[in-house]
Amino acid sequence: MIVVLFGAAVAMFGGGSDSNSYTPVSAEVEAYEPIIQKYAKEYGIPEYVELIKAVMMQESGGRGLDPMQAAEGSFNTRYPHEPNGIKDPEYSIQCGVQELKAALTSAEVESPIDMEHIKLALQGYNFGNGYISWAKTKYGGYSYANAVEFSTQQAQRLGWDSYGDTQYPAHVLRYYPYG
Repeated sequence: MIVVLFGAAVAMFGGGSDSNSYTPVSAEVEAYEPIIQKYAKEYGIPEYVELIKAVMMQESGGRGLDPMQAAEGSFNTRYPHEPNGIKDPEYSIQCGVQELKAALTSAEVESPIDMEHIKLALQGYNFGNGYISWAKTKYGGYSYANAVEFSTQQAQRLGWDSYGDTQYPAHVLRYYPYG
């Protein structure tokens, strides 16, 4: 009954992605579900297991030693802060879950179907949580246009050709059953 009501709520309020097409996560990502559940529960976000799996699917497809691509994040204290720096998949998940929890908290996400705030949190997961406070202060939240603006500013500031994935929320949400 609860599942039916939750499904109806998702159908009524929509997920917010532009393409309404859902792509299941890979078998490699599904294989990590027990570890994802462990850390989601430990860090107080057990209701976001499906979102964590969607992030992992976008980041790595569940392949490699850093499936959450969490090496460059602030919760990694054991490995180099460089792409694929983490050499332990479970530790990558532990760090990635903490990063996502921090983003969900900063973005003030209220539930697994709060797509407006989930998009803000996801862009923050990709750009770093500085984006979340910047977008909230300057624009009141996430938009693709302000993600492009932030990316351009950061790339120029750092002397890079590009900065992050400006379409990260849409890329993740295609793997999210409520998105």
